Amino acid sequence: MSIRHHIDELLKINPVPSPWPRMFVCAIATTLPLIIGLLAHQMGAAIFGSLMGFLLVLNDHLGTLGHRLWTITLTCMMMLGGLTLGILTHGERWLLIPLLFALVYWLGLMGGGKGAELERALLFAIFQVLAGAYIQGLEHYMVPVLSYTLLGYLCVIVSLTLLVFLRRHNPNPFARLRASFKQSLTTERSHHLYATGYASAIVLSLVIVDYFKIDHGYWAVGTVLIIMRPELKQSVYRSIQRFVGTLLGVLIADIIIYSVHSPWVAIVILGLISFWGPWSIVRSYWLGSAVLVVMLLIILDMPNLQRGDLHTPMVRLTATGIGCLLSLVAIILVNPQDIWRRRPR
Repeated sequence: MSIRHHIDELLKINPVPSPWPRMFVCAIATTLPLIIGLLAHQMGAAIFGSLMGFLLVLNDHLGTLGHRLWTITLTCMMMLGGLTLGILTHGERWLLIPLLFALVYWLGLMGGGKGAELERALLFAIFQVLAGAYIQGLEHYMVPVLSYTLLGYLCVIVSLTLLVFLRRHNPNPFARLRASFKQSLTTERSHHLYATGYASAIVLSLVIVDYFKIDHGYWAVGTVLIIMRPELKQSVYRSIQRFVGTLLGVLIADIIIYSVHSPWVAIVILGLISFWGPWSIVRSYWLGSAVLVVMLLIILDMPNLQRGDLHTPMVRLTATGIGCLLSLVAIILVNPQDIWRRRPR
């Protein structure tokens, strides 16, 4: 294939319908916890509520209302469980590493996208394990963190239910969570080989970022977690798209963080960006990555906006670059046969 073809594939925008209901829910669930946190002078804890609201919307696949509410509730429970496990294993790598291996192994058995909502819920739970294990002093703020996390959950539940009753809703086809769970109990040898390589790559990435004391190294591990797929081509594409999207997102976030010093103005900007979050994710992976990074960096830097601190965006870009590199090395080590198949004879 020509270079032009690969570039077109990487930057392709999918012509899919805009998920308007989820766009409104995302804006509400992302900004409301921050507004309440700003009024209550608890912005640090409110960040977790905002992130919870946003991530829960990402796992809403527009099935029946009952299925959507149950999926969102299960995702929230798994994320809270992951955060708790992460806090309990903070500073205890001998506990964190086998726990992380087991969870990522299960995620790998779902086959890279086939588990749909259950797979994404587990992915978000693993993110929470990493956050709980690496964020210093989080155990001392569990009550406000838990309160705002539940607030983000309630924002999604209430706004989603109201929108479904206020407008006509045609449920999309969806995979049953029980069926997705049964599929993960596969005995297929290839799935277990991939899951073993996947989990080993995550653990190895964790050991590397710990050894070199990389700032916010768990972000790099999270990047590997997102990018790695069973197919080499798909993993390479996602690595490039992820880095391009992150670079674009960091540049945009830098401008906002450097020029906006009012939390209220930042929340308004965040509301506008988060509104387009679900739209960008279904359109293109690189575009979705860019919007996601802008949102995350604004949320994470909310307590530091008055100083115009650009440290977090640069750390994010560095960690993503390291994660992309680690994921490429890992997928080649897991599937070396793909390299040999592509060598000219």
